[in-house]
Amino acid sequence: MTSYVRNIQGHPVTLTLSDVRPTSVRLDPTNPRIGFSIRQLPDEQRTEEACVLLLISQEETEALKRSIMLSRGVQEPIYVRHDGRVAEGNRRVVALRAAAEEQPGVAEFATLPAWVIPESTPESVVQDLLNEIHIGRARGWAPYEKALQMRGLVESGLTEDEVAERYRVSAREVMQQIRAVELMDSLYFPITEDPTDAEHRSKFSYFFEFVKGRRLQELAAEDPKLPADFARWVRDGQIDTGMRVRRLAKVLDSDEAKRLLNVVGFAAAEKHLADVHPEEHELYAMVEQTRGRLREMTLDDLTALAASEDRRAVLRALGEQVSKVLAAVEAA
Repeated sequence: MTSYVRNIQGHPVTLTLSDVRPTSVRLDPTNPRIGFSIRQLPDEQRTEEACVLLLISQEETEALKRSIMLSRGVQEPIYVRHDGRVAEGNRRVVALRAAAEEQPGVAEFATLPAWVIPESTPESVVQDLLNEIHIGRARGWAPYEKALQMRGLVESGLTEDEVAERYRVSAREVMQQIRAVELMDSLYFPITEDPTDAEHRSKFSYFFEFVKGRRLQELAAEDPKLPADFARWVRDGQIDTGMRVRRLAKVLDSDEAKRLLNVVGFAAAEKHLADVHPEEHELYAMVEQTRGRLREMTLDDLTALAASEDRRAVLRALGEQVSKVLAAVEAA
């Protein structure tokens, strides 16, 4: 057997590579990708079958199954605790089981490689290992799932500073991420028609923006009902972009705009602001939308930009035009 020692936050852990049968390992119901949905079930229903159903219903699992069938097996090892519970790779296990059911008798679908974590490894170290695996990886956790993991680490006894160091962010952002998760769990999911729908988790960025907004938090301190109202606006589609969250404070600072938001919708509230305040003209709304989109550019976006001279030319032209407008204003 192949073994190697991995240093995890200063803790040496000897991992052993082994072939395991996908039916011999157990899925982890606390996995961030399915944890919330599992917690909505009664204790007696939090079973292996429930985990399988939740994972197999995700589109990514079907795509992974097709990839496994094309490559004739799982190529990248999963991580398994000493007792057979999967630490990392739940989706690969389910996808391989599905591939084996669809094409029985294929030898490559009978086992998959796994790094076995020794029994002496504290669970906190296992969680640190998962963080290292997922930070910056293309198949890493989604923002909501990563925030759940942060909350779990804090609940396990780590400080916000210690979690921040692991995720390479500030302690303030760790607290904001955890607060956003708590708002979703307590105020948003309970008012949705199907809290287990994975689509809801994609709304995490709106709650994170809400928590980050200084003026929004000042307004929430003045009006304790605001977080619940915000959850309702997200559910009803009134808040459906990050830009709208960032502009929400201006809407709430106007009684009439806030009334329109509740009665008609966000577009009507913004139109009112544009009519009353020239600085809220459509042009500036578009500029703000562009600025927000640029700020949220992902690594994939930047890679595509680096490969396209035409795209870089568009951004340079935008920058030059903005500079010309500001120069003309300052010279007036």
